[in-house]
This record gives sequence, C-alpha cells and structure tokens, in this order.
Amino acid sequence: MDNPILFGRFLVREGKISEKELLEVSKIQTEINRSFAVVALEGGFIGPEDFKAAIAYQRQKGIRFRDALTELKIADDETVGKIDKAQKDNAVRLGELLVKRGAITEEGLGDALNDFKEKGTVGYGE
Repeated sequence: MDNPILFGRFLVREGKISEKELLEVSKIQTEINRSFAVVALEGGFIGPEDFKAAIAYQRQKGIRFRDALTELKIADDETVGKIDKAQKDNAVRLGELLVKRGAITEEGLGDALNDFKEKGTVGYGE
C-alpha cells in the first residue's frame, strides 16, 4: 500500500532543500500555527468553560477536539467549518517559510509545487 508523501519530504527527496532546512522550518511552522482548539477559543467561537469541557471530553474519549465539540453539542457543523477556515486563513505554509528563510526562491517553490502535483503525492520515491 502506498503512503502519502508530504510536500516537505518531497522537497528533500528532489534535492530542493536539505533535511536540516526542513526540520528547522517545520519546527518554526509548528510554533507559529495555532491548533484547532486554540483557534476555537481565541477566535471567540467557544468560551473558556466550553473549551475546558471539550478538552476533558477529548482526553477521556481519545478523539479529536473538533469531534468533542460536536459530540458535546458545543459547536455545530457550521461553526466547526468556520473554525477550520479561520485556522487555515491564519496558517503559515511551509513554502512561505522556506522562501522567507532563503532556502528556496519563489520561482523554485512554484516549480516544486507543479512537480509535486504532476508526480503525485503517493508512494513517490519509496
């Protein structure tokens, strides 16, 4: 069975960036991008008490935070969609960080994205 390959791993395999650059940028991306739960709270989609209840339920059931929100009827599907959109709208993408750090040019990033789309994301180079 083929496993999906992530864009960052694709860039390393294609020799566009180094493993070290990928690790550094991935760490920065993780530090900058907010989780779904934090976006839900900070964006005012849920209050602090609902946040605490959903976190406790999530841990108890071993489910995703978004599922805890819907199972507890704290948020409906529409609100979950709004949280998703807010999270995506504020996310910093790997490619953007690579360009800002000078690891790849904007043109090189565009070319790599096109190559990634052409070659597919499953089982490449494994």
